[in-house]
Amino acid sequence: MKLYHYVPKKNTVFQDGILSISKNDTNLKTYFKRANSDNKEDVIAWLEKTFPGRSKSISCLTEPIKWHSNDIVLKQIVQNSELFSFELNDLIEDGLVEAIWCKAGSQANGINEQFFLIDSEQIDTSPLPWHKCNSSRGLIYGVIRHYLIVLKDGLIPPQYLSKED
Repeated sequence: MKLYHYVPKKNTVFQDGILSISKNDTNLKTYFKRANSDNKEDVIAWLEKTFPGRSKSISCLTEPIKWHSNDIVLKQIVQNSELFSFELNDLIEDGLVEAIWCKAGSQANGINEQFFLIDSEQIDTSPLPWHKCNSSRGLIYGVIRHYLIVLKDGLIPPQYLSKED
């Protein structure tokens, strides 16, 4: 099963792989308010309270973002990022995956996140409702079903990754 992940255009993915928060200091700002701290250790502790292994997980989508002039943040993600894909089954077969969690929703700005532990066969690949995204109301990935792949080493090694055009 092919899954997708966006990374900033300036990256070291082909050298280092895709890194989880436990392996990387970027993207912590997203969690400062929820963790009530700007300290990395506090953020990781908060992440681990939501579900075991979250700080070692990579968030991914079942399809690339489909931006139809509906939200400026989606446009910025697409314009300012590179899209990488990987075959989840390869990671599982090689023993790199500890768990898979589905984020099936949240309120604005990530409040009251809903996570469910699933098996790879339960990943829903039906089209995502990109038209529901509304960054002015704090609704981006809270209304888009996505998956968090918990990795034993907190990263997807480069040999598993392909850059999408």
